[in-house]
Amino acid sequence: MNYSIIFKLLSMVLWIMALAFSACAGVSLIYSSSPLESEAMPSWICVIALCVLTAFAFYLPSRNAPKKLFKKEAMCVVGLGWIIASFIGCLPYVLILDCRFSDAFFESASGLTTTGASVFATFDDFPNSLMFWRCLSHWIGAVGVLVFFVAILSFLGSGGRMLYASESSANSGGGIETERIQSGIFKILWLYAGVSILCFFTFKLLGMGWFDGICHMFSTVSTGGFSVYENSIGHYNSLPIYWAVIFFMYIGGVSFVLMLSIIEGNFGKLFTNTEFWTYSVILTIVTIAIFLLLSGNYAERDGFGCTFTQAAFQTVSIMTTTGFAIIDYDTWIPATNALLFFVMIIGGCAGSTSGGLKVSRVVSACKIVWTEIEKSYRPRVVRNITLNGKTLDSFDIRSVHSHFAIFFILVTLSIAILALFEPDMSLTGCISAVVTAINNVGAGFAEVGPSKTFGFFNDYSKIFSAFLMILGRLEFYAVLVLFMPSLWKKFQ
Repeated sequence: MNYSIIFKLLSMVLWIMALAFSACAGVSLIYSSSPLESEAMPSWICVIALCVLTAFAFYLPSRNAPKKLFKKEAMCVVGLGWIIASFIGCLPYVLILDCRFSDAFFESASGLTTTGASVFATFDDFPNSLMFWRCLSHWIGAVGVLVFFVAILSFLGSGGRMLYASESSANSGGGIETERIQSGIFKILWLYAGVSILCFFTFKLLGMGWFDGICHMFSTVSTGGFSVYENSIGHYNSLPIYWAVIFFMYIGGVSFVLMLSIIEGNFGKLFTNTEFWTYSVILTIVTIAIFLLLSGNYAERDGFGCTFTQAAFQTVSIMTTTGFAIIDYDTWIPATNALLFFVMIIGGCAGSTSGGLKVSRVVSACKIVWTEIEKSYRPRVVRNITLNGKTLDSFDIRSVHSHFAIFFILVTLSIAILALFEPDMSLTGCISAVVTAINNVGAGFAEVGPSKTFGFFNDYSKIFSAFLMILGRLEFYAVLVLFMPSLWKKFQ
């Protein structure tokens, strides 16, 4: 294990966090007339100073680290980077709100992993700068803190691809070539920034204020789900705003690599991308199904247009793992919740800001199962399994198998552990709390429904759920390998 390169890269994570906190301090200056901000400013200065000092402490002894980056170092940096970022990100909550560490760590991990679950039922004590940090953490975490600094580290070379692949699921959606890793990531970042700017000005035109528009842009494009209001996007009670949010949540669930290809004129990839069309079809069918199920008493009470908007909004919000809510869907009939749970498991496209199993893996798994069923009565048949116009090799198929196995093993064990931590919680609540944490959705059912928070969890449950969010965001491996002794052995 090359520890020097690990410390050098972790120092970059801390520099990015310091830069983000500086932006929050700037917001605090803008709203300095507020009594809450006058109390928050010293805390921001302390957090920024701590980040800078820690970054220097990591960087100075490792400044001459070799440029060679191996797979084990890349995975180690990703796993430790997210844990350290979540820990540093909780300090503003502790210092400004004087809350418990478990609450702060849960909120920080939820923000950076774009989960959007919260332990706070009210925001009365939140200064604007802290509210800004909650939403900004989504925007940073969506493409990954580590992708940001990979884009500026020219010395990584081909090692940058390892870091990028370890942090995101973009490879399964059509990745970036090794020799063009930096330029490819820069293009994705520019695209991400462009979509963000378009989203903000759309919100502004529809009547949101500057602060609300920026914060909700952070949460929407990142498919995060934090809002500046306790009743989320439902606060606006505006159909145009609802449909604008639906559109940008949908965009956030599409592979950014695919969008980049289309912008560059490669329209053929759109028509051969199985994942994109499956994603769109699932959203359409589930939205129509939920609308039809609600078309009785709900449509008569709220109107067909409003009911269809609610069905579309909650379907897109849950499948893209955003977690915004404009209505308490937990009060809907059980069949609608079953459909929402179905899309919660699937999630968005690989290489997007969404969480979940990813549509590409679900499609691949279905094709693998179909092929195996056929082989049960035609053992000599040989069929290629394709996805997005490409044939899956044995490594791809094994990767799908292992991901599904790890997912269901972790979910099962986590439900049992959470039930021990929260003995009074219902089975529905335990299942949805675990799935919404691992899949980075944020909103669940029963005790963790859209109108409720995770504040009733005890300290152990909050910290455990925070680690589940990080596990799900990094798709398991980069965190699980940290607990393997062989990872830490020095390379001979």
